[in-house]
Amino acid sequence: MMQRGFVLLALGCGLGLLFATYLQPRAASGEDAPGELMRAPSQPTTQAKDLSRPFIAATKKVRPAVVQVLNFQRDRRGQLRPASSGSGFFFSKEGHLLTNRHVIQGAQQLAVKLLDGTTLTNIKVLGSDPRSDVAVLRVQTDKEFAVASLGDSDKVEVGEWVIAIGAPFKLASSVSAGVVSARGRTGVLASDPYDQAQFSEAFIQTDAALNPGNSGGPLINLDGQVIGINTAIETGNQIRANVGIGFAIPINLVRTIAISLIERGVAKRGWLGVQIRKRVGVELEQEFGLDLPGGLVVEFVEKESPAWKAGLRKNDVIVDINGRPMLEVKALGARLAQAGPGGRLKIDYYRNKQKTSTTAILATEPTYTFGIKVADLDDERAREAGIDPSIDAVVITDVEPDTPAATGPNRLYPGDVIVRIDTRALRVRVRNARDFERALQTNPTAIKLTLAAKGQLYEVFLARSER
Repeated sequence: MMQRGFVLLALGCGLGLLFATYLQPRAASGEDAPGELMRAPSQPTTQAKDLSRPFIAATKKVRPAVVQVLNFQRDRRGQLRPASSGSGFFFSKEGHLLTNRHVIQGAQQLAVKLLDGTTLTNIKVLGSDPRSDVAVLRVQTDKEFAVASLGDSDKVEVGEWVIAIGAPFKLASSVSAGVVSARGRTGVLASDPYDQAQFSEAFIQTDAALNPGNSGGPLINLDGQVIGINTAIETGNQIRANVGIGFAIPINLVRTIAISLIERGVAKRGWLGVQIRKRVGVELEQEFGLDLPGGLVVEFVEKESPAWKAGLRKNDVIVDINGRPMLEVKALGARLAQAGPGGRLKIDYYRNKQKTSTTAILATEPTYTFGIKVADLDDERAREAGIDPSIDAVVITDVEPDTPAATGPNRLYPGDVIVRIDTRALRVRVRNARDFERALQTNPTAIKLTLAAKGQLYEVFLARSER
């Protein structure tokens, strides 16, 4: 975080006396002020003002809906202190608010500061999704809020003017402008290269100035419509400030995730039922005789899955989905997340050098459980496990054969009590079965479980094999 301030230079007494005469008020010069200072201010030309009017109008339309989000956490003494801040914006008059998950992560209390300076603290987290970095909050009050209109990020074009509004460096309601530099950027958020499901990425790249604190704020077009949520910046590994490259989550993806978070508490994604691998042009030429810049090669198709029913098979090369080129695995993940369960995907692919098309209707992404079924911990199960029945935890009710939980040195058994689950995306204190399910919604390839038994805690690591 950049520090702002002034440096006070202390002068010695001798130097002070030496320069005292120069610091005394001087007598008036007796000159008249130049006429240029006395004239009325020059007015902007109509042409110059017309160029600015779309920016002014769009900003006025959205700015009242943008808030600063304050994240409070407890210090070593147990006192709430401001730990970080970001941005967010209302999309409903009833107080529904969109921001980034990383803006609210770890908060013991949240607050939002409105454009007029009012601070509100009665905030409920309706849900957050680590794979898209989207969070939905609701400010619980009878007050009606100004709202930002959600646009269509699929219609965004490279070179289009955009405006970012937020609270960089805690400077509330700051506005910056730029253009869309690229669409569909992937590889922005760090994740494990073999964990294809870790993030859903297809960012809008912009050169509108984004800085720490802009996260969660809206990126809008000149119609005053939100086309993305500002999320990340490229710093060039030099400074934590803008260098002209920022990234926003497309609002069409955000919309689908937000609906699922509000209605279900977790982000349900569309499921195609394929395992794929990226191939670059040289590989496609060598393996399939295709002169293409790149594509996604189908490695495996789950039987009776949407992909299977749509006719996709092993070694098909997917090149386009709903009119968008598919050159990255994460771009496909973002399309599945945006379409959601029941969504329709028009898929263009090559088979035996022939291009064809098909339509797949997505199912709900299944949750990989590592072979564990759990239930809320009750008094009877707690006594059987020899632990305090008041503890927040879940109990394993069933372990499926031939799964990671049923084999190897880390084998689990019905009756084992889980108090915590860690994945690469989440660290969850498991209070009930819903918490357990929410953690596994990230579809991790490995998890760490903390189990309780007879007053002791121990850890178990489980990893699922790749096909």
